[in-house]
Amino acid sequence: MIYQELIHLDMEVQSVEEYFNKMAEKLVLLGYVENSFLEAVKTREKKFPTALPIKPFSVAIPHTDPLHIKKPFIAATRLRSPVKWKEMGNNEIEQDVKFVFMLGLHREDDHIKLLQLLIDNFQREDLMDRFSNAETKEEYMKLILSIDGLEDDLGMKII
Repeated sequence: MIYQELIHLDMEVQSVEEYFNKMAEKLVLLGYVENSFLEAVKTREKKFPTALPIKPFSVAIPHTDPLHIKKPFIAATRLRSPVKWKEMGNNEIEQDVKFVFMLGLHREDDHIKLLQLLIDNFQREDLMDRFSNAETKEEYMKLILSIDGLEDDLGMKII
C-alpha cells in the first residue's frame, strides 16, 4: 500500500484543486485509480474537508469511496509551500497545509482505522519535524514506516 513512486517531496502547487489534478493524473497513469477518481475526491473534499490543525503545518488526509480505487495506496506529499485547505469538521476555517496523505483503500472501515492512526501520530511534534526535514524519498518512506501502529493495526504492504 505504500509505494515510493507515490511519495512527493516539495511539490509545487498553488491550490487544493491543482494538487488534486496533479495527483489524480499520476494515479490514473500508474493504474491506482479509476478515471472517476478526480471528480469523486474533489466532491468528497468539498462536502467533508480533511485538513487537520497540526502545528506548525497542518496535514490533509483526502480520500474517496472505494469504488474509485483499483489498487490500495497511501500517497504522501510534502508541499513546497503551504496551501489553504478547509479544516476537517469546519468548512469555515482554512488551514495552511504542507503535508498531504492521500488515501485509496478498498474497504471503508480501513479508512476510519487509518485516519485515526494517522491523526494520532501527526500530533507527535518530533515526527512532523522529521517529515519537514527529510531530504530524500527514502528518508520520507522510512518516516512513514515509523508511524506507530501502521503495520500492526492494518497490515500494510510496503513496496
